[in-house]
Amino acid sequence: MPPVPGATVPGLYTQPPVQTMLIAVRARRVIPLAGEGPARDPRDLFSPPRVLDDHVVVIRGVFLDGAGQAALTDGACTTPPDANVPDGANAPDGVGAPNGADGAARVLSGLRGGVIEAVEPMDAFRRRAGVPLSDLGEVTLTPGVVNCHTHLELSHLAGRTVLGGGFVPWVKSLLSLVAAGAETPPDVRAAALTEAARQLAACHTAHVGDITAVAPAAVHRAMQAASIGCSHFAEVFGYRFTTPDGEPAAPADTAALWPRAMAELASDLAADDIVPSGPTGASPAPGAPFPLHPDAALAGHSLYSTHPVALAAARRWCERNHRVFSMHLAEHPDEVEFLTTGRGALADLLAVRVLPPGFAAPGMRPVPYAADLGLLDEGTLAVHCVQLDASDIRLLAESGAHVCLCPRSNAAISVGTAPARALAAAGTPLCLGTDSLASNHDLDLWNEARALRDLPAGHDLPPAALLRLLTVGGAAALGRGDIGAIVPGRRARLALLPQDFSQALGTTP
Repeated sequence: MPPVPGATVPGLYTQPPVQTMLIAVRARRVIPLAGEGPARDPRDLFSPPRVLDDHVVVIRGVFLDGAGQAALTDGACTTPPDANVPDGANAPDGVGAPNGADGAARVLSGLRGGVIEAVEPMDAFRRRAGVPLSDLGEVTLTPGVVNCHTHLELSHLAGRTVLGGGFVPWVKSLLSLVAAGAETPPDVRAAALTEAARQLAACHTAHVGDITAVAPAAVHRAMQAASIGCSHFAEVFGYRFTTPDGEPAAPADTAALWPRAMAELASDLAADDIVPSGPTGASPAPGAPFPLHPDAALAGHSLYSTHPVALAAARRWCERNHRVFSMHLAEHPDEVEFLTTGRGALADLLAVRVLPPGFAAPGMRPVPYAADLGLLDEGTLAVHCVQLDASDIRLLAESGAHVCLCPRSNAAISVGTAPARALAAAGTPLCLGTDSLASNHDLDLWNEARALRDLPAGHDLPPAALLRLLTVGGAAALGRGDIGAIVPGRRARLALLPQDFSQALGTTP
């Protein structure tokens, strides 16, 4: 049944009283990924997706007021002119001329505020009366892509960090830039966020999982302006914590783990057009010092930088409040060396201002240590997972945790390559993230999939698997039941399949 004004669709969203109308788009091909979830069997991940020929997607548009101002005007969604991608790589299949590509993208951009009501053959749609139709031409529609790991508040640091020398030199350069961040004018930060949103919209991003500590409200506003959903992960960092009143707090006290900036995010909720269901509106949550935005969750920075009790407390809070728990895991060799021996360049760096007196390393590799702390299960998003051996891969698969691969960031910093094919073969549910512009060229998730495809560890991942990582896998990893497939009741956040992917999938005529 289609959504109606003021109705609640279980598991999707609460829609305030509005005016609505039906709009339709026709595409030569639609890949709906209907009925699919996170692929734990490689046969499901690798199997060719179902392709619907000559179909129409009917969308119920959302109107904000009686004057008829529709939430269907987000502006053009075009590839950034300076994007570092192969010629024509992001041109949608069947749209060769720039005006054609821009026109189709502009139509989809205008529909992002709506909800899918029906997916039907063109012959069936002809029997509908009074529904305006936009014919996108010889294109293939897919669900919008889901970028599961970003640091958007670092967007103003694009091109300024030390790359190629490993993790410690990179993070040292990042920390020095962050320390000088107070000198960055607000308008520069705002412009960087606007550009980041533009890049995300250009590749038809439906939702991002963003790590935040200082600017969640600004990130939220930028994503909302681009009609991009955002899960805000409030990162827990360090070994010493204080209450909101400044008193020392135990690491198990989750009220002391929340960055104060997250309070600003909740105050922005009143401006949202559509509010996610579950926790409706900003409201007090057990273990939080202030009302929370329903898309906010605690997250762990890493095993080496955060008190293990705090990590476990944050994970339990997410479980109790039905949120995804995200953390960086097994990203670089320095992490493995530090956790197993307590020595190395990372140990020297952490000793300066992070580690408490008398700290002793756990003497374990990252993945078994995370499992020992109770951090790995189906509600966990483990980011990077580069430094893995065979037993780590097996343990991750058995835990049910989702793994977010960030191949270009890993290559830029020079920390190694995640064993993507081995993880997929073991049954680990996978997704993709771009990481931040402080360690990547752009925020185009299609480029992330191309990079993974071209790496030795992922070159035999078929294009069908890459498409699922980009869409349904990401939606499942972030716990989003409102995106990831083109089916009735989901948000109308759609993507045009780039030509190279269409050719690889065999959907090009």
